[in-house]
Amino acid sequence: MKNSKWIAVAILVLALGLAGVLFGWSLLPDGAAAEAKGTYAPWLGTWILIWVVVGMTVTLAGYLFAVGTGKIRG
Repeated sequence: MKNSKWIAVAILVLALGLAGVLFGWSLLPDGAAAEAKGTYAPWLGTWILIWVVVGMTVTLAGYLFAVGTGKIRG
């Protein structure tokens, strides 16, 4: 039970990463619309940043799971 807080925070971090992708899908136009408006480069840059953040959340969640399960010491 002592380490369950680490696992709970790891799940929260994954949920925040998923929320970032969902916000991107709902707020950004699709690629064809961005290209038609001439804003493809900022659109692509925004998606690259979103996926970098998702990668960081997966890395952080993996570390938190490892600490929570006792695989490594935190």
